[in-house]
Amino acid sequence: MKKISLIIAACMIVVLGVAFGVYSFNSKEMEVTALGDSLAYGLGDTKDNGYIGDVEERYEEDLNKHLVVHDFGVPNDTSTDLLKRLNNPEIAKTAKSSDVIFINIGTNDFLKSTDLLTKFNKEELAANEEIYKENLNQIIQNVQNQEYPKTIYILGIYNPKAEWSDMSVVNEAVSNWNQSTIEVTKKNKNTAYIRTDDLFIDKNKRDYFSDKLHPNEKGYALIGKRVYETIRQSTDYK
Repeated sequence: MKKISLIIAACMIVVLGVAFGVYSFNSKEMEVTALGDSLAYGLGDTKDNGYIGDVEERYEEDLNKHLVVHDFGVPNDTSTDLLKRLNNPEIAKTAKSSDVIFINIGTNDFLKSTDLLTKFNKEELAANEEIYKENLNQIIQNVQNQEYPKTIYILGIYNPKAEWSDMSVVNEAVSNWNQSTIEVTKKNKNTAYIRTDDLFIDKNKRDYFSDKLHPNEKGYALIGKRVYETIRQSTDYK
């Protein structure tokens, strides 16, 4: 009799497990939290959607499901600022309960390290990169749900200059900074890097930017397409 009860109990667990799996896969919505600076905020897009709005539109058209977006992007924020903002229980809790987390941070750290791209002191850049890496690592740990790990996507920075007398200097500095971001993502599970520095190569940046730094609607669409294509490759995308 006990043996039969155990078998029934085991079957119930399997059934519940399958049912939960089907429910998750067929969920009618996915929650996303965006953290970071003006790029997470979408500054420069006249529709105020930024790349997050583009991802939302693509997701809903593709799957006919609803994307719930929690956008905590704050213009001018550095990694130090974002780390402090995560002391807000609401922000940290929302991020941990989301299915996917996007983090745009580092651009302002980089710009301040180069005095708005007017100087490139390698020692100073290297020192600030270390601070940024430390902050980013802590940010990831603070928003990751340790019990139910979620996918965290870190967007890299790009060269915002439409014209520059020595573009190779800027590109090298940007590349090195992004490499630091990649190093952090590799050390953290369920964390991935999304490249953006190649999106505006061989393009007239005046067609894709609203000012010297922020993309316009067309520019954000390039980023949104890259982000969406990346999350589509994830097994928990649906």
